[in-house]
Amino acid sequence: MSARPVRSTCCSLLIDGPEDADPWGREAVYADGARVGRLTSGGYSVAFGRSIGMGYVRPDLAHPGTKLFVRMLGALWPAEVVADSPYDPNNTRIRADSTPARS
Repeated sequence: MSARPVRSTCCSLLIDGPEDADPWGREAVYADGARVGRLTSGGYSVAFGRSIGMGYVRPDLAHPGTKLFVRMLGALWPAEVVADSPYDPNNTRIRADSTPARS
């Protein structure tokens, strides 16, 4: 039995998309004008202040820092592969504008 090559790798992307829409999943991912993958889920990240998506792309493109594009609302929007799964462990960004809780 011969081993099959890996066709796609899961990764997270931060997306500079439209201000009034976020990805839901199934959006196509592009590099150099060619479709190279698809999002499986997405939404708005309060911690990062922009859209975030998770999906599958070609293994050679699934490295942090890789610049890609996501098709949303009929246009291609810039995206960047980031380390799985990006987060704000101390909730610093989400608490930046909040007032302290009263005891």
